[in-house]
Amino acid sequence: MNRGGKEQHGALTFLARIMREPLLHFLLLGALIFGVMSEEDAPDAADARDRIVISGAEVERMSAAWTQRWQRPPNEAELAGMISEAVREQVLYREALALGLDRDDVVVRRHLRQKYEFLTQDLAYNTDPDDAMLRAHYDAHADQYTQSTRISFHHILFSPSRRGPKAEADAAQALADLQFATGPEGAEMLGDPTSLPPGFAAHDVQEIEAMFGPEFAAALQSIEPGHWSGPISSDYGLHLVWISERMPGKRLPFEDVRQRVKDDWVYQQRVAANEAVYRKLLERYDVVVEPPAAPGATARSGS
Repeated sequence: MNRGGKEQHGALTFLARIMREPLLHFLLLGALIFGVMSEEDAPDAADARDRIVISGAEVERMSAAWTQRWQRPPNEAELAGMISEAVREQVLYREALALGLDRDDVVVRRHLRQKYEFLTQDLAYNTDPDDAMLRAHYDAHADQYTQSTRISFHHILFSPSRRGPKAEADAAQALADLQFATGPEGAEMLGDPTSLPPGFAAHDVQEIEAMFGPEFAAALQSIEPGHWSGPISSDYGLHLVWISERMPGKRLPFEDVRQRVKDDWVYQQRVAANEAVYRKLLERYDVVVEPPAAPGATARSGS
């Protein structure tokens, strides 16, 4: 390589090294901010974008929020401080937008998406459905408006952590001792202490399952009421169980759940409206999904 080529190669190498310096990036960003702040607009370019208006309604909202929090209205200095903070927020928000700081920000993107959905969803459907529409929804989603089986029961716990391998034999012996019992009262003294109450009144199957586990809840639906049965396993240990009452699940009357049906109908319509708006907007875009880089490609390209 001749002398001129060497000098050019050296200059390019030096320039590339300089461009990788964080200090240079900081100085360039500072210059950009300075340029934005010091730029003088022509008089005819000043428009509403350069005006910050704190409306009377906004001032009233600030005052009301202060009053609600502190149980008294703000004084002049406090109100002036809130207004000053609102102006600061507007100034820095606009300058951040001017610098493009909102771009490729996941939090900002998701927040704007939510705001757009809130803006469009109420415009796309009737928010006052009649009874015919609600009854149609009620009939089409009958499982959502059905009361599950409810069970009243008592139990006695035998804890393997306390009794070890004897827990099952002890539970079997207690069951034999209780074969002639005429009620559940007092029998919990045969078992181990527990933070669980000895009896549960009219709990639905989902509540029992959440508390004791699915196997325990399923077993309660097949045990004959009126005597001690078991042992049944749960996350707590082994249980002897007395079923006092089992009330089969039933469909709730429409009038009892009308408001629930309406709320569910409104939510379903909002989801459908948002999807319809999205599909219409999507037609305006050409979507390209690029394949991911091959494994190790990034490391090789940076070497």
